[in-house]
Amino acid sequence: MKEREPKWYEEARNGPFRESRFTDAAADKVIMRVRNGVPGPERAGQKLRRSFIAAAVILLLAVAGAILQQKGLLGEGRQAGLFYQEVKTPDLTDAGLRKTAERIMQEQLGKKLPFVGLERMDEAKQAAIIFRAGEDAATVWISSETGQVLRMYMNASFLPGEADANLLRTAKKTIQEIGYPRDFKISRVQRFVQSGLKVESGIQVQVQDSFIGNEGQIDFLNRKFDRAVFNVSLDLFTEEVNQIGLKALQHLRTKGTDRLIRVTRNIGGGKDELVLDYRQGDLSSSFFTMGSVTMDYYTHAVKGMSDMSLFIPKSQDSGQLAEQDQKLLNMDDAKLQDTAAAVVNGVFGIRLQEYKLEKNMKTPGIVTFRSVGKKHAIKVSYNLDGAVYNVQEAEAS
Repeated sequence: MKEREPKWYEEARNGPFRESRFTDAAADKVIMRVRNGVPGPERAGQKLRRSFIAAAVILLLAVAGAILQQKGLLGEGRQAGLFYQEVKTPDLTDAGLRKTAERIMQEQLGKKLPFVGLERMDEAKQAAIIFRAGEDAATVWISSETGQVLRMYMNASFLPGEADANLLRTAKKTIQEIGYPRDFKISRVQRFVQSGLKVESGIQVQVQDSFIGNEGQIDFLNRKFDRAVFNVSLDLFTEEVNQIGLKALQHLRTKGTDRLIRVTRNIGGGKDELVLDYRQGDLSSSFFTMGSVTMDYYTHAVKGMSDMSLFIPKSQDSGQLAEQDQKLLNMDDAKLQDTAAAVVNGVFGIRLQEYKLEKNMKTPGIVTFRSVGKKHAIKVSYNLDGAVYNVQEAEAS
C-alpha cells in the first residue's frame, strides 16, 4: 500500500481558517510534512496548493507593553499583538475601501497582492476585499457604514532574503538551542495573519511566521517562539528506544517486520516529543505500509501510535460520504470500546473499560475515552471496518 501523505490545510476548502492555524491539530500537519520530507521551495509550494484565503486589519494604535515591534518584511513601525483602530472620516466608496485594504495588507502581511474583487454584503453592512497571487491570498472585511475592519485573514510566502532579518537570525539560533545539531538552512518563510478576539476599540491580531527548511520548521507567534519540528539522526537512538516503539506499534498490527526509517522531534505547546516512523516493505519499492509511534522525549513514555495501512479513505461523493459517516456513528459502543481496549491497555497501562466513550458527532470515526479524575483522555480513530488505526493521549479537558 502506498504511503498516504497528509495534505496540508485540508480544512481550507471549507472556508478561511475553519481550523485555526494556531492549533495542535494544525501542528500535527506540520509534523507530518517534515517527516515526509520537503526537498525545497517547489515541493513546499505544492503542499500549500489548498491554502486558505487570508487577510489583514487596519491597526493604528497599540497598547503599550502588550506588543512587540516588528520591522523587515513587516515594514517600519509594524507591531503584532493587541491593536486598537481609529477611523477618521473614512472613504466608503469601492475605491476607498480597496485603498484601505491594500494599506492594511502591506502593513500586516508585508506584501502587496493583486486585487481580485470587492463584494458588498448589504444585509451584513460590510464589504469583503479580496487579493490573490498564486498561493498567496488575503481577504479583509470592512464595515460599509463606519469603515472599521471587522476581520481579516492573510497568507503569503517569502524568500529568506525578504524576511525580517532579526527574526530569521532568532529562528536559526532558537532551533539550535532546543536541539537541532547543525546550521538550520531556511528555504522559505510562510506568514499567516488572522484576526482574533474583539476588544473595545478594535480587534486582536495573531501573526505566525514559519521558517521552513528541508529538515524542519520553527514557528513564531507574534514574534515569540511557538513550536518547532525537525528531523533527528537515527544514530542518536538506542535499540531500547526502538524496541519501545516496535512493541507499541505491534498492538495495532501484528504481521510483517517493521524497520525504523525516520525520527522527528516536536517541541511546543508544553510538549517535547519524538515521533518514530516505521515502514514495512522493500525500501526500493513504491508499495509499503507506514506506522508511527509518539513518545515523550525525556521519559520515552508512549503517547500515541498509528498504522496508516488500516486507514480507509472516505468517498468524495457527498451521498456515499453521508452513508459512511452514519455507518461510523452507528457502530456499537461496547464493541468499539473492547476493540480499543485491546490496543490501548497494554501500551498506556490503563483499563479502558473503566473509561466513558464519547463519539465525535462532527467527525465520525473518532471516539474519546474519559475518566473522572484522570489527567489524560485517550482519543481513538477507527475505520469503516471498526478497526483502530490511530491512538493518541490527549488532555482530559
